[in-house]
Amino acid sequence: MDAYKCLICFSAMQGPVYQVSEMMFGSGERFAYTQCPECGTIQQLSPPTNMGSYYPAAYYSFTGLSRSTVPVRWMKKIRLVLYRASGLSLFRPVYENWLHHLAARESDQIADIGCGNGQLLYEMHASGYKHLSGFDPFLAEPLRVASGLELFKLELHQILGTFQVIMLHHAFEHMRDPDASFAKLASLLQPGGRLLIRVPVSDGEAWSIFREHWVQLDAPRHYFIPSVTGMERLARRYGLELFRTEFDSTSFQFWGSQRYRDGASLSDRNPSKIPSAEQMRDYEQRAKLLNQTQKGDQAAFYFRKPI
Repeated sequence: MDAYKCLICFSAMQGPVYQVSEMMFGSGERFAYTQCPECGTIQQLSPPTNMGSYYPAAYYSFTGLSRSTVPVRWMKKIRLVLYRASGLSLFRPVYENWLHHLAARESDQIADIGCGNGQLLYEMHASGYKHLSGFDPFLAEPLRVASGLELFKLELHQILGTFQVIMLHHAFEHMRDPDASFAKLASLLQPGGRLLIRVPVSDGEAWSIFREHWVQLDAPRHYFIPSVTGMERLARRYGLELFRTEFDSTSFQFWGSQRYRDGASLSDRNPSKIPSAEQMRDYEQRAKLLNQTQKGDQAAFYFRKPI
């Protein structure tokens, strides 16, 4: 253990080692993780050299892009206008809360890093956002989806240019080196630019309850799981202001982790492994309460680069 250092704070890793099984597809292959005693980051000790084989075609981010007809795209634009005018949740697109806190304008240069099939950017484009770029190294090929919306098959370190808004939705933890990755993200922001990183966090109650069965470990695809303290340290190190932290965990932290504890993969269709409606209501209520007390198992971190 003495040879391993925390990927975020660089302290010696001296805690217990957890053997975590690959359970999304149910291979059962095991990977060693431990937790930093200083900042709380959880990290994989000896990740695979070739991670590509753990992102098969069935991986959820690479299902086909669901395109809208012209009338539906028009309706999506109207929906966003109605929501901003009325504030009624009935009209709120799934992405509007994030873009509101990012102060994103339709004319901004916006990047989604780790974009998967690009569905989020496609929905934003349909609602009127004009300059959208998606980046993902596991895309089958680059794709110009529409005027003002392109997807690039690139690693983070290969991205050129700068952006006014950058988003990572559960992509940061898939990067081998969080320190170098955060430094690169900071360099891609224009002065005054905003960065959103949504990521699992080790501060949550789910980690305390489930340990090696916690669904968000997602071995071996997640190299690390940061703590809130770890994210704060990265922001200070690279000169960004962390201006908002919002916990947004869901019932998945419970039902997914319980499946893993019971030895069932996410791809297992056995009806006996599916929670009842009553259990799901309980899980959803617990997730809501944990978010309110900042003990959910994932959070959205909003950063700003000084002008």
